[in-house]
Amino acid sequence: MKKYILIALAILVIGGGASYVYLGGLNSVEFTVEDVNDYHLVGRMFQGQADAKEIEDYFFEAKDFAIGGTIDGELTILHYNDTTLAKKEIKLFIGVLLNNSADTLDLPVGYTLVKVPAQKTIRATILANNAVIPGPETIEARLIEKAEENGLTPQTFTIEKYISETEMVIDMPVKN
Repeated sequence: MKKYILIALAILVIGGGASYVYLGGLNSVEFTVEDVNDYHLVGRMFQGQADAKEIEDYFFEAKDFAIGGTIDGELTILHYNDTTLAKKEIKLFIGVLLNNSADTLDLPVGYTLVKVPAQKTIRATILANNAVIPGPETIEARLIEKAEENGLTPQTFTIEKYISETEMVIDMPVKN
């Protein structure tokens, strides 16, 4: 009996490893310095507990707007690294990064337009399923490191663009 349990555990471990590889878990994250032309986002501001249901609600609502073509852009989360927040509290702007900077867009109810001035950003491009990407602290640390290597001073927020189930781009704009 013990032998069969060990075999079953081995199969689970090997299968889990194969899934990790299949989902892109071994893919490297590419870090680059990119020129950009400001960011124009429409969405909802959230500040509160990291496990709040509103985050999921806002995320899927914005995803529907982006995928359905109601708003021409990419599902995006602007993640503020606000040191004044309480423990386990986060501040996010969840919405859509516009493909064009149209100020005349009819905003969905409850949505606001946010303009983030930026000419240069440090970018992490991740080609893997969202389930197996490195943690945000790891990616953010590498973004800051890349900025310092290039003599740039990063802002205190990231812009996470969800391109597809297997592609994510995280920008950390730098100060001018």
